[in-house]
Amino acid sequence: MQYENPKFDESKNPNVTHDPYQLGELRALLGYLLVTLVAVWLLIEMIVFTLPRTISLERERQWFQFIGAKIIIDERTSPDPELQKLADQLAVHMKLPPKSVSVYISEQNIPNAYATFGGNIVLYRGLLNRLKHEESVAAVLAHEMAHIKHRDPLRSMSRSLFYSAVAAAFGSDSQMQKLATLEGLRYSRDLEEQADNRAIFALAQHYQNVNGMILLFQTLQQIEQDYDMEHRPTWLSTHPDTASRVQNVHDRIQQFSYHNTPAQHPNRWQKTLPKTSE
Repeated sequence: MQYENPKFDESKNPNVTHDPYQLGELRALLGYLLVTLVAVWLLIEMIVFTLPRTISLERERQWFQFIGAKIIIDERTSPDPELQKLADQLAVHMKLPPKSVSVYISEQNIPNAYATFGGNIVLYRGLLNRLKHEESVAAVLAHEMAHIKHRDPLRSMSRSLFYSAVAAAFGSDSQMQKLATLEGLRYSRDLEEQADNRAIFALAQHYQNVNGMILLFQTLQQIEQDYDMEHRPTWLSTHPDTASRVQNVHDRIQQFSYHNTPAQHPNRWQKTLPKTSE
């Protein structure tokens, strides 16, 4: 008697794959990954969107009162009553609560300014000394105050932390980490554009003229040339291209019939800096 193994149809074997390249499993895996990323993105954006509505500016100032004290620990940084008065006047046009902004001047020769938690704003002497008119100082101040009004420090920090945590799950050198960085830069540029628009409106209300914003951007273009920054790609920057920001002012002048006559008020905050030894 002769025996032989019966032939079995391997196409019916549930224990082995019938797709030599496993494309079906790959498509399913990518699909699950995409759905997960979209869900995480929507969750983060929802949290960031609702934060300013759940944490009031007054509450934020209470929580971050210590930041103002930290700022003036540096002996080169101090409040300025006249600049604070200008901020309080601009706050009325920007519909900010009274005493919601605290302004400081840093004597460092840095052409910059920033807004941080608790309504604290710092303008550096290196920028103030480059501006010839009060209207341009007000443009800087209104721009930073717009960040406070829009709660940008709170939103940016929260968003950055959430996205960094998600990207870290893929590794510090992963493509996801790079994408998170680029997305953070894009988000920052959007916030800057919104702050510009709010500041333009405040200048138009306070001076009936927005020329100070154009003069500010012309100064920033000169600073970019001095620091060899004018050739940096916009997608790698936290701010929109300065020429585009100038064009945005002109567009809004046309749209809202804002005046663009020469600025009239000299900059009261220009100050000669002491020479430093090499």
